[in-house]
Amino acid sequence: MFFRAISYLKFLVKSTNQHGVHSPFVYDFVTKGLYQKVVKNNILNNYTELKCLSKKEQKVVLKIVNYFNIDEIYFDLKTLSKSLSSDCKILFINNLILKPFLKDQNNYFIVINKIHRDKKTYNIWKKLIKNNQATVTIDLFYLGLIFFRKEQQKEHFTIRV
Repeated sequence: MFFRAISYLKFLVKSTNQHGVHSPFVYDFVTKGLYQKVVKNNILNNYTELKCLSKKEQKVVLKIVNYFNIDEIYFDLKTLSKSLSSDCKILFINNLILKPFLKDQNNYFIVINKIHRDKKTYNIWKKLIKNNQATVTIDLFYLGLIFFRKEQQKEHFTIRV
């Protein structure tokens, strides 16, 4: 609990809103996705794995799903890899115990829940940020996002939601 409180204070000091973002991709995502007022649909009701999220976390995940037009959320890499769809996909990792295998593809991204839960989880998150395959990483405190964008330089953002 103490780690999480200190981590949140550090997050508040480092974090920014859309005005501190210099990437067009991330700026659009923040302004048109994360900061949108109206949530269009509630696909999260279809997934029991997401019931453990707080209301705020559910709202953020829903905004992410709406912005990227996600039809299905995957919870393991095997199922994601078997999907034949070329649409944008999301891999949701609820428990970051081990470093997940990063598969370099442009048509999916990873959402990791509770990256500031404890020191061990946060250290795994920091290692994932340094991975060269993860070109865009975003720390939302509640969630961590990893994008694989070959057309963009490696960048990390800390965004307040």
